[in-house]
Formats: sequence, C-alpha cells, structure tokens
Amino acid sequence: MLVKNKQAKNGVVLLVTLMLIMLLLGLVTLFLSKTKQSKDFVTYSHALNQTSLTMTNLVTFIKQIQLDEESIFYAAGMPYPINLGQSDVTVEIDSAQKTININSLISDSLKNNITSDKFIDLLIDNKIKEPIFFLNLLQDTIDKDDQSRNNSEIILEYPTFRNGKIHNSIHFKQIIDYYFSKTGDANIYDFKYEEIFNFTSNSIDMNFISMDAMELLFDDANHYILETISKHEEIYEKLDDLPFDSYYMKKVKAGKLGQSFMTETQLINMKISINHKGNFTSHISVLYNIKSKNILEYNVDKITIN
Repeated sequence: MLVKNKQAKNGVVLLVTLMLIMLLLGLVTLFLSKTKQSKDFVTYSHALNQTSLTMTNLVTFIKQIQLDEESIFYAAGMPYPINLGQSDVTVEIDSAQKTININSLISDSLKNNITSDKFIDLLIDNKIKEPIFFLNLLQDTIDKDDQSRNNSEIILEYPTFRNGKIHNSIHFKQIIDYYFSKTGDANIYDFKYEEIFNFTSNSIDMNFISMDAMELLFDDANHYILETISKHEEIYEKLDDLPFDSYYMKKVKAGKLGQSFMTETQLINMKISINHKGNFTSHISVLYNIKSKNILEYNVDKITIN
C-alpha cells in the first residue's frame, strides 16, 4: 500500500512537472514571437523612415530634370538607375494620361448600346465569365436610382456603399469583391483595369494611349489606323498629325465619351524602387506634374525587408 501511494505521489509530481515545463515553453514561445514582431515592426518603421528621407532627396533631383515630350516618349517604361549614396534607385516613368475615365465610359453605356457592347467585348477578352452582370454593377454604381439591373444593386445589401460615381481604385475593388462574392469568378482579379481606366482625368495623351482604350473610344474608326497609333513609333506633336481622315478628325477634336484628346504630356506616373544598403527595398508610386513640378500623389506600395 505504501509503495502504491509512493508511486501515485511520484506520478502526480511528474505530471505537475511536465505541465510546468509545457507552460514555460509556451511562455518562451510567446515571448520570442512578440520579440520577433517587435523587431519586425522596428525594422519596417526604420525602412519607412529611410524611404521618406531618400524620397526627399530624390524629389529634389527629379525637379532639376527637364522632362520634354521626346524624353518622356522614348524613356517610357524603361528603368533609369540613379545612385543616391547609400541607396540604389530605379525610376520608371510613363504618361498618366493614357487611360479612360471609367465614370464617363459607364455613363455613356447607360444610353449607348455600342459602348455597352464594346465594354462587354473587353471583359470577354479578359475571360470575365459574367460580363453583363459586371457591367450592370458598374452602371448601378454610376446611376443614383435604386433600380437593380440583374440583381446588381450593391446598395440594397450594403446601404453604406457609395452611388453616383466610382471614386478611386479602392471603391472599384469593392465592386470587384462584390462581383466575386456573387459569381465565384476569380478571373476578375486578373483584369488589368488600371492599364485601361482612371477615375478622375478626362484628358487622354494620344502618344501613349493603348489599343484597348482606343477600341473602346473609337468604335467606328479604321482598325489599321488604331493599330498604327497604338504602336507609338512616332511622336505626334499636334492632333492634326494623327492618321485619321478629315471626317473622323472632327470627331477626335470634338472629344469622345466625355474624353478630350491631346498630344502634350502634363502628368506622368513614376514607379520608383529603392534598395537601401541591401537591407530593404521600397516600391513607391508617384503622380507628377511636369509643368508645375509638383507631386500630386505619393504612395509607398510595398517595403520588402531583405
């Protein structure tokens, strides 16, 4: 009996000891996890601060560069390396006026079947499985009434959703997420809408416009002429240099779907990559006015700790 009691006592002690060890291991793991999170946060904060300092120097450098039509045209999309002491910087520039204001386009689709059909064709080309439903979602967002098209009135389910205009890419993503929730069509996330649409500008630079954008805008123009323009093999110094005939040139000068056309670049997008001592890499987007030399938008898209 004494032996059994002793064995039972030893068993309890062993169990308690194991529980204490497990508790200590849990606390150590939690501590290490919190320490790593704290370290990662400090590292990210440091990287963000260094990025801001580097950008301050870079902006000063950029403002000293004279960007004309020719330099923008031939430099577009090509990485340009800049050494800023401890940081290796790569800058890519492109016109910020080569896309269509989606609000103007969708507004026109409400009354113009040709525009609707062209937009649906674009969605089909991008493998969107329910193109009519997605167009209806956009139309109901533009249209302030409460009439649902094909069960597409988001505001009926989300009263806080904003109608009347698609304000920005965040707002547009809400529509994309809603479309996916209703259809399960993941192809919508592969749709490169940012290469075709913007949310504010109604002025398009014909030296940079894409074929997709032209097919939406110029539905009755000669396809060969649109291809010639989209290849961007020469700089058009004025609208009269465009290879449209006189009849269609009148339409171009009058504007299409709420868009006006120009051949002078005023706004450019900059994609900037900063590698700081090999410790981290920052990716920044900048909207820059080359006339006023002002930065209109500045976003840190991503910071990668090396």
